[in-house]
Amino acid sequence: MRTRSIALLGLLAAALSATLHAADSKPSFVSGGSFNVCSDPTFPPLEFFEKTGDREPSGFDADLIRAMAKTWGVPARFIVTEFTGLLPGLESKRCDVVISGALITPERTQKLNAVPYLSSATIVFGSGKGDLTLTKLEDLSGKVVAVQSGTRYVAIMEKLNTELKAAGKPAATIQTYPKGSDVAQQVLVGRASAGLSQDTELAYRELQTPGQFKTLYTFPEKDVFGAYLVKDEANTKAVAAAIKSLKDDGTLKALSEKWKLDPVNVEGAGE
Repeated sequence: MRTRSIALLGLLAAALSATLHAADSKPSFVSGGSFNVCSDPTFPPLEFFEKTGDREPSGFDADLIRAMAKTWGVPARFIVTEFTGLLPGLESKRCDVVISGALITPERTQKLNAVPYLSSATIVFGSGKGDLTLTKLEDLSGKVVAVQSGTRYVAIMEKLNTELKAAGKPAATIQTYPKGSDVAQQVLVGRASAGLSQDTELAYRELQTPGQFKTLYTFPEKDVFGAYLVKDEANTKAVAAAIKSLKDDGTLKALSEKWKLDPVNVEGAGE
């Protein structure tokens, strides 16, 4: 009898410990009863509205956000914001976290913390019907190139133009647009010879409309998407723990397969 009581007490203590641990692992910002995330749903397959009238975005990031919220036992709340307003919105406490196809960069992590969750590669893409070919990035000399404002693609093209001018070559004409979908549209209709994006987005567009676009150049470096939050170590650890848990239990792998992403990009992110 005594042995059974001791065993029961042990189970109760373990359950209590697990409950306390779960409570401790929750970020402080969910104490208000929801997980508030700033998102620019114009970047399939990470976040986008599948059809007109949808109130919440679909996509890999959107499903990740919902899975994280479920881990903490709260609902997810999406705060739709243009890309250029995502990080300012976070800093002004309009939302708790930004998970919206935002690459981790040294400039951004000077002021904010970021937790990696998916790797990718930057690409230059063109129309599937176009005759433009690139053997090197410098071949964009004299071409019209579309990029999304507020992204590091602008800095990439500005750096390229500096190098082209130093070499005595014509600079590329940089056109900026507020949405990734706008960039793709400009390339599709021929107003731009090429655009910059991620391999994740182009793969999804190719899946939806085969042959509309083609990859012209792939940057050799791997990029990493991150969940951004204000500098708070306890909350950053809680977000990292939630993402690791979803990675360990296979959720992220399943989501990557659902949205036609390479599971390797989930497994290797941040390692």
